[in-house]
This record gives sequence, structure tokens and C-alpha cells, in this order.
Amino acid sequence: MADQQPSGSGDRSHDHPPTNQSSSSAAVATTSEEGAAGGAESASSTISDLIGGEFVFDNLFAVVPLPWCEHLETVATLPSDGLDVSAPCVTCGDPSENWVCLHCYQVHCGRFVKEHMVRHGETTGHCLVLSYADLSVWCYPCEAYVHNETLLPAKRAAHLSKFGCLPGC
Repeated sequence: MADQQPSGSGDRSHDHPPTNQSSSSAAVATTSEEGAAGGAESASSTISDLIGGEFVFDNLFAVVPLPWCEHLETVATLPSDGLDVSAPCVTCGDPSENWVCLHCYQVHCGRFVKEHMVRHGETTGHCLVLSYADLSVWCYPCEAYVHNETLLPAKRAAHLSKFGCLPGC
């Protein structure tokens, strides 16, 4: 069982490390007449021309969720009353950075609060959890984010609770 859980809305520095910009980078200057009309022939036409290759991109990476994992079969049917993204952690009562277990639908706080969802996963063997902060799904045994059609009912219910409408509204 993995003892890690990603953050919900907390620190995402591990997802998006900062880029370094050289102090010698020069800005492309245009007059207000040229800039608004797009008539500045000397202005860079692409972002790579603009930054002149002076950013270091070696530290950037995308977090790509798995399209499938063997634990998707453990996702239970949604409760009839849906989900409540404002629900506090059932263990400590903290209302911030909570996750819902997609097996039993208990709500627990994340690893940057008191790690109650991590402990829930360890003690129960429940694998998949949904972040109420960013609506991502984490699988403990796979140690990865997962996005699959099986998860859409839970994600839609959380979106409805969080934003008052279904995705795309």
C-alpha cells in the first residue's frame, strides 16, 4: 500500500517546478501604434522567438493520469444523495483539502493536513480517492492519478456540489 497521497489544492510545486529565467533576457519592444495593429515587423512572431531560448525547460513535466488501472472495479455506486465537497474530514473535522474514498464514500483530509485519507487507505485497502480541491483521482497501489469513464459519475457529482452545475456549464 502506498503511503503517499498528492495534494489537492495545496502545494503543487512537485507538479510544476519553477522555471529559471536568465537575467540577460531582453523584452521585445514595440510602440503602442505597432503593438495594437500588429505592424511591428521586428517583433517576434512566436513565443520561442520572444524568450530567445533563455528559459530552462528541463525541469518541466506534465502529470498524465493513467487511462485505466486494475482498481477501477472497486469504485462503488454513488450515494443517492450525491457528494458534498464542503464535508469535513470525518476523523478530525478539518474542512480543507479533503478527499472522498470512492469505495465507501467517507471523507478524510489530505496528506498536507493530517493524512487521514492516507491512513484510511492503509487500514481499509480502499484504493481510489477523489480530491475535492481539484477533482483528480489518485490510486494508492498504482501511485498514480487515474482518469477513466468509470470515474465520471463521481467527478460530475463533485463538480455539481462544488460549482452548482455539471461540467461545461
